[in-house]
Order: sequence, then C-alpha cells, then structure tokens
Amino acid sequence: MNYLTSMGNILAFKPIGLQKGLDIKRLQYYAILNVLILGIIYGCSAALFSQSILVEKGFEATAYNPLKIIVAGIPVAFFMHAGAALFIWVFLKAMGGKANFLMSYFNIGMATISLWIVAPFAAALQIGTVSPVITLLTGIFSLYAFAVNVRVIKAAFQLSNLKMTIATSVTLMYISCFLYLWI
Repeated sequence: MNYLTSMGNILAFKPIGLQKGLDIKRLQYYAILNVLILGIIYGCSAALFSQSILVEKGFEATAYNPLKIIVAGIPVAFFMHAGAALFIWVFLKAMGGKANFLMSYFNIGMATISLWIVAPFAAALQIGTVSPVITLLTGIFSLYAFAVNVRVIKAAFQLSNLKMTIATSVTLMYISCFLYLWI
C-alpha cells in the first residue's frame, strides 16, 4: 500500500486496511512524515500570522526571522504527538487495548494528516484572531480530525464500540478539565 492510498484510507475512515497492508517500517516513515509536515504547516502559519504582532510589539522588522518560527513548529508537533501517544497508550492499555506503545505512536502519527487543515486555524486563534468564521472553521475541522483519530485509535487498539465510547468520553472530560485549569 503506497502513501496516498494509506492516507486516503485514513481520511475516509477506513484505517482497518492500514493494519494489514503496511509493514512497521513503512508505518514508521509515514507517521514521521505526517508529523513533520504538520510541524511545517503549523510553523509556516505561525510565522505568517505572528509577523504583524511582533512588529506591533516593538520588535524590529529585521529582527523578525520567520525561519526560526517555522523550525520551532516542528519540535512542537513532535512533542505534541509524543505526549498524546503516551497518554492515549497508557489510558487505553488500562481499558484492555491490544496495541504496544510503538504501534500506538505510529498509528496516531498516521492520523495526524487530519490535523494538517486545523494547524493554520489554530495558529490564527493563538495570536488572538477573534473571528466567528475562523472559530467555526477551527471547530469543524477539529471535529473531523477528532473523528479520524478516534477511528484510527480504535482500530489500532482493537477496542469494542462500548470501550471506545467510554474511553473517548473519559478522555474528553480529562482534557477539558486539564485545559480549564491550564487557562
């Protein structure tokens, strides 16, 4: 199975074919590529949106280096991916999930393709852009990305519908409480 077919299956909510059609090496490369591209998209978006804010705050236009911001987006994406994969693996392993950590990590990395469209909107919201259209589009694309990730995670961990529903509900409550306390 090639890259485009695999990504098409993920985005069309058919990740079950992924488990059978990909060897671990290819799964690893696809996951790293997806997270790397997510970091680049996020970094480019942050660089684009932050230029005017940095200049407004008193930074000289010559001191603004978009390459630094773009390159900083890559480790942000990898750290976000690693943290999410570890949290999901620990939680779903306790629920009876069958995936080991590396399979969890790589499958979640494959699903990051669904976050590519969310990254520019998230970067716009982070700089303080308050527009109903941007907020609505961020919400819509985030729900789609969430649905893709849930489907991939369910297939990777081989959980029943009931266990995946419980795990998803508890995870959403946990993340909501964490974000509420953080903000």
